[in-house]
Amino acid sequence: MALGKAGPVKITPLAADSLGARSMATLVETPDVTVLLDPSVRLGPYRYDLPPHPSEKARQKELWQVIRAAAKNAHVLTVSHYHYDHHNPDAPSIFRGKLAFLKDGKFHINRSQRERSGAFVRKLKAYPKAIQVADGNQMDFGGTELLFSPAVPHGYNDELGYVVMTRIAAGREVFVHTSDVEGPPLKEHLSFLIDAQPTVLYVDGPMTHMPENYPEVHTKRALSHLVRILRTTDVRTLIVDHHILRDREWRTRMRSVFEAGAEHDVSVLTAAEFVGKPIDQLEANRDRLYGIEAPSPKGISGAGPSEG
Repeated sequence: MALGKAGPVKITPLAADSLGARSMATLVETPDVTVLLDPSVRLGPYRYDLPPHPSEKARQKELWQVIRAAAKNAHVLTVSHYHYDHHNPDAPSIFRGKLAFLKDGKFHINRSQRERSGAFVRKLKAYPKAIQVADGNQMDFGGTELLFSPAVPHGYNDELGYVVMTRIAAGREVFVHTSDVEGPPLKEHLSFLIDAQPTVLYVDGPMTHMPENYPEVHTKRALSHLVRILRTTDVRTLIVDHHILRDREWRTRMRSVFEAGAEHDVSVLTAAEFVGKPIDQLEANRDRLYGIEAPSPKGISGAGPSEG
C-alpha cells in the first residue's frame, strides 16, 4: 500500500503529535466525497513545567495553515468532541458551505464540553450548508459510507466527556479514526473497532506520559485490545499517534503491538511516517528544546493538563 493511499481512499494526516503539535486532523478523499476530520491543532500549555517553545508555536501556525487549505476543498467537516485540539472555536468560517457533523452538544457530554458546544454552534451560525449530529449517524455519498460511533467515553471513564469515532468505507477499503479514546481501554471502544473491520486504523493510544492520571492497568488493557484488533480484523495499516507520541519511550511502551503487527503483516507507524515525514515529537522534547537535560520527576510524567 502506498503511503497516504488505500485503493480508492486517500488518507492524509494533516497535523499530529508526531508532526509537532497536538492534533488528529485528517483528510480522507474518496471518489465520492472529501471529509476533513477534527480540523484543529493546539499545543500542550505546560510540559516539564515549561510553556510551549517558540519552535512549537511556529509549527502550530504552519500546521494550521495546512488544515485551513484542506478545508477549502472538503465537502464534509467533522468534530468528534470539543477539546481545542479537535475543534477550533476561533475559525468557524472554515465550515462555510460545508456539511458539518458535530458531536451532540446535549447528550452524553460533560459540562465543560456542553458549554463549548453551545458557544461553537452559536459562532457557526449560517456558515455550514447543514449541521448534523454525528453521534451514531450514518450517511452515504455515492459509493462511500460515512458512519459515526455512538458517543463513547474519552478514556477509561467519562471524566473527560465523550467522543465519537468515525468510519469511512469505499469499495474494499475502510478507514477508522478513533479520536480520543485513549487507547482503546474499554470494551465498548473495542466492540465498535472490531465491528468496523478497518483496513486502515488511526488510533490515539494510551496516555503513558501521564501515569498519575492514566494508571498502568488501563495501558495494559488498551494495548491488549490493539493486539486483538490486529489479530481479528482485516486491518493492514495501524497508525498510532496523539497521546502515545507525547511519550519519548513510546516505541518501548508499544512493543507488544509492534510484535503483533509483524506477526500478522500489519504496518504499525505514526502519522508522520504514514505521510513519509520524520517523527518530530516537539512536546515530548520540550525540555531539550529549552536546553534542559534533566527534567524534574514531575515533568517526566507530563506535568500540566492532558487535554484542551
